Amino acid sequence: MKLKTNIKISAPASIANIACGFDVLGLAINTPCDEIIVTEADQPGIHITEIIKNKTKLSTEINKNTAGLAAQKLLTFLQKERGFDPKIGLNFKLTKHIPIGFGLGSSSASAVAGVMAVNEALNRPLQKRELVHFAAIGEQLAEGQYRINSIVPSLIGGLVLTRDHESLDFHRLPLPKGLKIVVIYPKNRYLISRHVRDNLSRKIHLEHALKQVANIGALIHALYMSDFDLLARALEDNIAENHWSNLIPFFKEIQQAAYNNHALGCSIAGTGSGVFAICKNSLEASNAASAMEAILEENGIKSKTIISDINQEGAIKT
Repeated sequence: MKLKTNIKISAPASIANIACGFDVLGLAINTPCDEIIVTEADQPGIHITEIIKNKTKLSTEINKNTAGLAAQKLLTFLQKERGFDPKIGLNFKLTKHIPIGFGLGSSSASAVAGVMAVNEALNRPLQKRELVHFAAIGEQLAEGQYRINSIVPSLIGGLVLTRDHESLDFHRLPLPKGLKIVVIYPKNRYLISRHVRDNLSRKIHLEHALKQVANIGALIHALYMSDFDLLARALEDNIAENHWSNLIPFFKEIQQAAYNNHALGCSIAGTGSGVFAICKNSLEASNAASAMEAILEENGIKSKTIISDINQEGAIKT
């Protein structure tokens, strides 16, 4: 078969948890995105020939790279189960626009871009939803566990609820128009997800669990009804913030600054060290972003701020 190569795949950043949705919710944002340029290789299999903007020294070895591992698992499946030529080889040039360690789903986006690259090069033998499992295998390399709540929004876009990771039971939720996402992170303070999760107790207070369940239910109702007041009340975290907000410089002050400027919710982005806020419109997002930035600037901490729509497409061929 003729491969479709010399193409570029773009997979967007994502934010997991979304306050009350610990390991359940995730949403995609428009920027930044990881990119893979795919070309045909002389040798069978997946080969990462170059990683641009590789600030954390990611490996180009397939089994040590989320994009490479996910892509190879998919390619092997298609060769064994769908009869694709075992001699197929693809070269990847990966550009890491999404920084690692700030809660933006960097490893997830790379894994998503990897499986999308294979699927597009082989003329889309699978639907997007069928790629989730293979991307999750790549993500597991970074996370140490099989989780899809960052994978799915990066792949299909939107705000996604995962009912069960193992069975890939996930569902896109409706979104009121106009919502904006603000993300701010200190440039010199990144957190490794595996290490952060070690700080999470296996025992959750019953009171906190009940509040978390009530809030996720209220959030879903608020989204369907476009009820911003209820949405704001539901965007409350009773798990992650209790365990690792102290790892994020001036988290409480940043959060309060967002609320003072009418953010609907503000909490930890993924496992940090980024902090996100959800706002009703561009003006409130801009005001919240400025106030959040000011907290870190006043304390001599350099930061990066992103203001974005919620990405509705997920990974694409560009």
